Amino acid sequence: MYKISSFKSRHPWDSNFFLVMIGFAWVAILSGFINDIIKLNSEGRLHFPIVVHFHAAIFFGWLLLFTIQVLLIRRGNLQLHKKLGIAGAVLAVFVFILGVMTALITENVKFGTKFSDPAFVGVMLGDMLVFAVLATAGISMRKNPPAHKRLMLIATLILTDAGFGRGISIWLASFLGKPYWEYSNFVDAFWPFFVRQLSCPFTLIFMVGVYDIITRKRLHPAYVWGLLFALSVDLTAGWLYFNPEWLKIATKLIGH
Repeated sequence: MYKISSFKSRHPWDSNFFLVMIGFAWVAILSGFINDIIKLNSEGRLHFPIVVHFHAAIFFGWLLLFTIQVLLIRRGNLQLHKKLGIAGAVLAVFVFILGVMTALITENVKFGTKFSDPAFVGVMLGDMLVFAVLATAGISMRKNPPAHKRLMLIATLILTDAGFGRGISIWLASFLGKPYWEYSNFVDAFWPFFVRQLSCPFTLIFMVGVYDIITRKRLHPAYVWGLLFALSVDLTAGWLYFNPEWLKIATKLIGH
C-alpha cells in the first residue's frame, strides 16, 4: 500500500483529460436524449410530467457548471472555481432530489401501461444514491484536489447511463439477443443487464483509472473506492430488479 501523498496532484495532461471526459458526458447525454425525443415524437408520446422538465434543466445546469469548473482549473482561476463550488453543492442537492422525484413520478404515470416497469425504479434510485454519496464525498474532500476531481467526475459519469441507455447501449445490447427484462433471474440476465445499463458509463469511469496508471503508475484510493461503491450499488440494483419483494416495494414507492 502506498501513501496518498505519493500520488502526484497534477500532471501536464490533466487539464485536457478532464475536459475530454466531460465532453464524453455531453455527447452521451445529448445523443441519447435527442434520439429519444425523435423516437417519442414519432410515436406521439412527446409529453412529460412537469418534474421531468425541471429535472432536465437542473441536470443540464450541472453539466454546464461542471464544464465551467473544469475550464476554470484549466485556466488557473482557482478562486472563482471555489466560489462556484458553493453553487455546485446546492445544485447537486437539486440534482438528487429531482432525480428521485422524476424516477418515482414517471413510473407512477406509466403504471398500468405497456411501458410500466416499477422494478426499474431501483436502477434509477441506485444511480442517484451513487451520485449523492460520491458528490458529497467529493465536496467534503475539496481540499484534496486529486480525490475531489476524481470523485466529482465519477459522480457525474455514473449519470451518463441515462443518455447511453437511450442510444448506443440499445445497439450494444442488441448483439446479446433478448433484453435483460425478459429473463427471470439476475444470473441469466447479468450480461444483457451489464451491457445495457452499465457498460458505457463504466467504460468512461475505467478510462479515468487507465489514465492514472499511465500518468501516475497507480490508482488514487478515492478513485478505487468510488469505483467499487458505484459498481456494487448498480449491481445490487440489477439484482433487485428481478426480486419479487422489491417489485412490491417499488410499486408502493410509486404510489400504487
